[in-house]
Amino acid sequence: MGEPEYYKVETPLGDMRIHLHAGRPVFVTLPDGDNSIKAPASPPTEAIRELRDALEGYFKGREVSSRYAEALIASISTTPFESAVLKEVARIPRGEVRSYGEIAELAGYPRAARAVGNVMHNNPFPIIIPCHRVIRGDGSIGGYGGAEGIKSWLLDFEGGDPETR
Repeated sequence: MGEPEYYKVETPLGDMRIHLHAGRPVFVTLPDGDNSIKAPASPPTEAIRELRDALEGYFKGREVSSRYAEALIASISTTPFESAVLKEVARIPRGEVRSYGEIAELAGYPRAARAVGNVMHNNPFPIIIPCHRVIRGDGSIGGYGGAEGIKSWLLDFEGGDPETR
């Protein structure tokens, strides 16, 4: 078994990684301070180039298409609940936020706010599926897998203030 293969995407927050399986993007990781990422030997596929372009475009102020996000969701194995939640999150416009409870309601599972939090924690494509736009019902920022500083930065970058929802 070889080393894991991934491509890096330089962002203002540090290097993100697009992780691959059988040449397909399967998840993206946020910057973690490890800038020793070696480029893979193989050139990127069209799917990887599209994902990299979408991530780079986001940091240039462009919105990621919810249609593109939904295509990525369809390419991974999810339960009907996870799929519904991820699709609702992908529809949140740049600069806006929704609460975990609002996402649960919109996805058709009105009593599943905590389960929405679990789906957000396991979001395979952060930024593309903008889980940073999901906050607590009381307006506080909520979690982000230990990277709450990144979540806050992303919301500030987009102009979305959780206190003014």
